[in-house]
Amino acid sequence: MKCEITDIILKKDHFPCLLKKIEGQTLKKFFKIDELFIKNRGSRNHIDDLEFRYVYKDDQNIFILIEEYLFKENEAILNIENSIGVNYYLNKTTKN
Repeated sequence: MKCEITDIILKKDHFPCLLKKIEGQTLKKFFKIDELFIKNRGSRNHIDDLEFRYVYKDDQNIFILIEEYLFKENEAILNIENSIGVNYYLNKTTKN
C-alpha cells in the first residue's frame, strides 16, 4: 500500500468516515474509478448531488472512496463547475 494511503487510513478509527478535502483528493490519485457505479447512476435517487465512487484493493481489504459534489437546492444543471462544495467519505470492507 502506498505511504500516502497508509498514513490517511491508519488515522481513521472507524468506517465509514468523512475525510478532509485534502485527504480525499490524495486518495483519489491512487484509487480507481468504479465504472459500474457510474453506469448505474440513473437508477439512484439523488437529485441534489453528483457522486463518484473509487475503489482500492489490497490483500485483505477493499476501500471505497465516495466523492460527493453538492449543489444549491433545485439546481438545474448538475456539473462540477456549478457545485457549491465537495465531500469525501471513506469506507472499508474485508475481502471474502
